[in-house]
Amino acid sequence: MNLHWTETASCVSVDADLFFPLGDETVHAEQIAEIRRVCAACPAARRCLEWALTTGEPEGIWAGTTPGERRRIRAARKAPSAAVTGTPAAPAATASTAPAPVSVKVSGGRAR
Repeated sequence: MNLHWTETASCVSVDADLFFPLGDETVHAEQIAEIRRVCAACPAARRCLEWALTTGEPEGIWAGTTPGERRRIRAARKAPSAAVTGTPAAPAATASTAPAPVSVKVSGGRAR
């Protein structure tokens, strides 16, 4: 049986609205910290983060990362290497350095 990564996500039984805090991320630091605790133990976190980075997901917390954190990760991945330009490129963040939300379909909630 080959499960889609969303089916093994730790947040599968969590209300999806939790992963979409309204307003500025600094205002919702406690909610984001709660989400990151869920994502920290998630077996699908790496795949969740890659999905959010690949699709350019502009909202929500995915693999424990905020929209701003994902923008910085994408920018770091696009930065030219130091060997080509002679200037240091920003280090690429990985799932191990960035906490992780997860995209799952929750009953009665919206798809994540």
